[in-house]
Amino acid sequence: MSYYQQNYPNSYSMPPPPNASGYNQSYPPGAFPSSYAPPQNQAYLPPPSQSPAFRDGYTPSYLPPPSQSPGAPQARNPPLPPPSQYTSYQQQAQIIQYLNVPVPAPIGYELPPQGDIAPGYDPTMDIDKIRKATKGFGTDEAALIAVLANLPSLPMAEMSAAFKARTGKSLVEVLKSETSGYFGETLHGLVLGPLWYDVELAREAIQGAGTNEFLLTEIIADRTNSDRQHLFIAYRMRYGRDLQADIRNDLSGKTERMYTMILSSNTPPDNAPVDFQLVERDVHALYKAGQGKIGTDEITFCDIIINRSKTHLAAICDAYGRKYKSLTKVIKSEFSGHMRDTLLFIVNGAKPKHAMEGPGVWRDAKLLEKSMKGLGTKDKQLVRRLVRYHWDKPRFEAVKAAYHKKYKKSLEGRVAGETSGDYKKLLVAIVQGCIRSHFHFGTFCCTV
Repeated sequence: MSYYQQNYPNSYSMPPPPNASGYNQSYPPGAFPSSYAPPQNQAYLPPPSQSPAFRDGYTPSYLPPPSQSPGAPQARNPPLPPPSQYTSYQQQAQIIQYLNVPVPAPIGYELPPQGDIAPGYDPTMDIDKIRKATKGFGTDEAALIAVLANLPSLPMAEMSAAFKARTGKSLVEVLKSETSGYFGETLHGLVLGPLWYDVELAREAIQGAGTNEFLLTEIIADRTNSDRQHLFIAYRMRYGRDLQADIRNDLSGKTERMYTMILSSNTPPDNAPVDFQLVERDVHALYKAGQGKIGTDEITFCDIIINRSKTHLAAICDAYGRKYKSLTKVIKSEFSGHMRDTLLFIVNGAKPKHAMEGPGVWRDAKLLEKSMKGLGTKDKQLVRRLVRYHWDKPRFEAVKAAYHKKYKKSLEGRVAGETSGDYKKLLVAIVQGCIRSHFHFGTFCCTV
């Protein structure tokens, strides 16, 4: 059985029922030694504080119902712990879930993971191949692709740490000096892994002149509560800064208010039962905030769309469409700019286009096409989307199938036609999805 088969759940199927310990358990089965049970409550978290979106006298026109109603927002996220309290966070788990895949718990940028996080994986052969590929004059790009294109997240982290221990050099820095262009950028994202790559992308979105709002949306919106908290903590470890404060300071007006609501949201778990009475109230509130009045009550839309679970939001889309018209069409007609794009991103991430595709699959297939459509390829978008999507292999297969269904061509062929050279070979290898066995017994491919 491959490493991937052992560790990656089928993410686009219906979520499992909640376990007895609580809904928000983010740790994968088998991730902990039998003698160690992960704590259910984070010891460092102080009591919830009031959301920044509701300070300074601001009261939304639509107040959500009490949190005990299924589908309603839970208490707002508490502030991040000070650095002195990170120890209790680090001791909770060796492995966490991020982007629906297992990753090492963040203990510091480029610090080795604690314990044996990829049992059965011996990084020796991979390290030898990378050293040989980067030694002397020139670089063996094909060897780097063979090693790195589809190594799962936990073996990647273990190999990267072992590389530094054996050579005294950071693998990230070695690849940075030996490769360039979008080929180098893609390898960089792969070696960083899901969490630390998102940390760098979040910084990129808000650093420099102006804000890349849609990149920011892709990183922080339509995410689980635990994903956001892990991102906030890792960002502070990497840069010594508060991501929430950095984002708020970089924006203004209603855009800043919307992102503040996203950063402060604490949505119910997607496997919570849908409260259909609340769904009807939400549908009515959305109608009164948009179609049913002159102008638009933007904050009501943001409040409902941001603070509801995926399953609840999917039920809203269905009920609104049957009673009035498509909610996505309403958003397109009532909003513009960054607010429009972000609300559509969240809504399209909740509703499946077809029954068996799973939430957000159709949206992500369209975003990949958008990266390649028109004059010239938007390589930065293409790289970050392929790297981020490929970690969750079952879901990526669903995205590839949806792409083929919509555009009548394979994603692999489309990517190959838009790129060239070693960069092309690397992206095609990622799309092909040849799963590396952590026992070095070979690979197998799942292509659509």
